[in-house]
Amino acid sequence: MKPSRCFAPFLALFFLFFTSCMLDPFGLFSGDDDDDDSGSVRDIGGNPSTGAQEIYETADLSNLCVDEAQCVPSYDELPDDFVRTDGQEPLDDDDCNFDYDPNLISTFVLNRVDGSVNGLDLLLSPEDLFFIAWVSIRQKINPYFLLGVLSQESYGNCAAVSSAGGEGCFQITNYYGQAQLAESYPDRTADWHWSDRDDDYYPDGIFVDAESYFGEAPVTSQFRLTLDPTAEEIDGEEVSSIVNFNFGIIASALYYQWQQYLLYYNYDELHEAASDLFQDDDGKALWQASAYNGGAYGAANALAEGGDDFLDEMEDETQDYGPAVVDWCKEYQGGELTYNAEYTDDDIEWLIDLLSFTYSESADIDWDAVKDDVRQVFFEDGTEEITFVDDIKAVVYVISTDVPELAPEWPEEESI
Repeated sequence: MKPSRCFAPFLALFFLFFTSCMLDPFGLFSGDDDDDDSGSVRDIGGNPSTGAQEIYETADLSNLCVDEAQCVPSYDELPDDFVRTDGQEPLDDDDCNFDYDPNLISTFVLNRVDGSVNGLDLLLSPEDLFFIAWVSIRQKINPYFLLGVLSQESYGNCAAVSSAGGEGCFQITNYYGQAQLAESYPDRTADWHWSDRDDDYYPDGIFVDAESYFGEAPVTSQFRLTLDPTAEEIDGEEVSSIVNFNFGIIASALYYQWQQYLLYYNYDELHEAASDLFQDDDGKALWQASAYNGGAYGAANALAEGGDDFLDEMEDETQDYGPAVVDWCKEYQGGELTYNAEYTDDDIEWLIDLLSFTYSESADIDWDAVKDDVRQVFFEDGTEEITFVDDIKAVVYVISTDVPELAPEWPEEESI
């Protein structure tokens, strides 16, 4: 793993570039679900850099596998009736889809509520934004759904620990969650650290100062990154990797991917019921959130018993949890402002460092070569900054297709 590094001076400069601004999402979004989605991005909007423009004109953002022999799963992907992206662009607050199609539009517009939702004024740093885009594009998950999970699970505070051993912003449990990730994605999570902490929040002192991290002071506690994201112990505290936002959101996205494949491959008799539910407004988001809280096997059994009313068959906590995540999702989709960030070459190098920490050493990835390749695409022509909104999808594409080891992960067949 990488050695410790000192963040504070870099962060102070880095986050000066972070802004929240008003944008016209309807001017950027005009994707049509009926168009052919192969070969290139269907609608190139905004003001992408030269490197990003070339990618959007030629690349299929939904296909991030450069060597099928190494990165295509041994089983079929989900059928169309298990996926629903109708009405994805432009998004509004009427429907919370779970699925996300990165090929509809080149821009990555993430709405921000002007004020707070349920008392939470959610801040997102440039790093947070990158990793939200990273998992949304690769695992094809609606980013607003992920923000809903983040808000419901931890109120945006990665120091959170539950009595069940749920840790970090996405409350992956250090018992069952750890075991399931190890079974489903053994290579991906091989070097991750885990504590046995329960019901005792991590101390503030092991995290990067929140005001430095965000460039402004959050109203509520919102810690996202420890002083050393590679460490299994900081100031005498055993630390799980998932307490860091980069690890936590990747773990959560992988977990959601496993859940839907488990349902499809392990419950043949539920294909029709699942398809019917997933094509309903909010249906798949509600099932996925409920499975995350109440257990994927329990949610599958509830679907068998109750069909579209599966939630009635689950525990009271889950009956509250699932709709709450969907409500958060819709609130964020209806936001009046937009998150944005600007990235220099050095900033992108730092993001790649953070990404590299989440991979095992056995992956044998030449991260310096990855940085060089990204630099050549986006900065070789003299471009000094690229933006989250206009360029981040292209950045994710270039990194993901640089070597086969960086292609999106699939759950082990034995785990589904």
